[in-house]
Amino acid sequence: MKRTPMYNRHKDLGARFIEFAGWEMPLQYAGVIEEHHAVRKSAGLFDVSHLTRIEIKGKDAISFINKLITTDLEKLKQGYSQYTLLCNENGGIIDDLLLYKKPDGSILLCANAINREKIIAWLNNHSSSYNIDISDITDTTSQIAIQGPEAQGILQKITSTNLSEIKRFAFAEINFDGINLLVSRTGYTGEDGFEIYSPASIAESVWDRLIATGSASNLKPAGLGARDTLRLEMGYLLYGHDIDEKTTPLEAGLERFVSFEKENFIGREALIAQRQNGIKRRLIGFEMIDNGIPRQGYKMLAKGIEIGAVTSGNISPTLKKGIGIGYVNIGYDKTGDEIMIEIRGKAVLAKVVSLPFYQVRKR
Repeated sequence: MKRTPMYNRHKDLGARFIEFAGWEMPLQYAGVIEEHHAVRKSAGLFDVSHLTRIEIKGKDAISFINKLITTDLEKLKQGYSQYTLLCNENGGIIDDLLLYKKPDGSILLCANAINREKIIAWLNNHSSSYNIDISDITDTTSQIAIQGPEAQGILQKITSTNLSEIKRFAFAEINFDGINLLVSRTGYTGEDGFEIYSPASIAESVWDRLIATGSASNLKPAGLGARDTLRLEMGYLLYGHDIDEKTTPLEAGLERFVSFEKENFIGREALIAQRQNGIKRRLIGFEMIDNGIPRQGYKMLAKGIEIGAVTSGNISPTLKKGIGIGYVNIGYDKTGDEIMIEIRGKAVLAKVVSLPFYQVRKR
């Protein structure tokens, strides 16, 4: 298994590790619930270096990527990032990713770890007529996320750059011990926060400085367990669970990330046809009325009839109840409708709710 540059730091902090997409990653340190609450109330520090990072350079970089993604890169300002999707010819989601449009015209893609080889192959297979250079920089770089209401204050202590000037989804370079780091106001928790891209060689130094600086603000190292419960409370989707090549943006509630007015991108015709003909299933959020923990693969029922399946579910540490998302047949997706989740052979009462489950407090 691969290890990130911070592996020894995680070990020293008492992390419990799991295998994830070929990486040995920290699942938790003090505990998922404690780490979850730290992010909601103060701040958490995540090692997300397992995510795939790809750099695309060359005069055709923008036109090349714009042909592949569902959003319109031409409309994105330089110095900003954007959530977008890669779809196949049938409109199925190959991956969801963050795209960074740099001032020099190059593009940084941050994709899911599980899709690393697939994404590299997809890009290379469609690049022959473009003047571009595609580089997988995952192993030579690192990615750290600091998330929570105290995130800006902690990060501000290690840089002279005014972080309040970095708007949501914007990014900038900051100086760290003479080396420039890319810092974006992005994250996967719903809270304010930043993601820090650095050379792998200094990742431990960045991690150590943040841990030391954040101790007075109750910064906690946080693992993949808390990252998952935090994203679930926000209704954020996880590739391989909630979306894959058999689901489309329209079914997944991601139509707002499809620029149908853009003349040409892979999957456009299939998605236009689906929009015209209608979808047969839709992703919903639900919360448990009766006690029970929903899990991926559990059946969703209405009047004894199977209407869909759970794709992600857990106990919400913030709401203190079971929550989940999944796909149901059209007609069973109305907010407020009661449904049943089959948990260990027993039908347990739940109701359809709007997403997100948790509203982040404005500070």
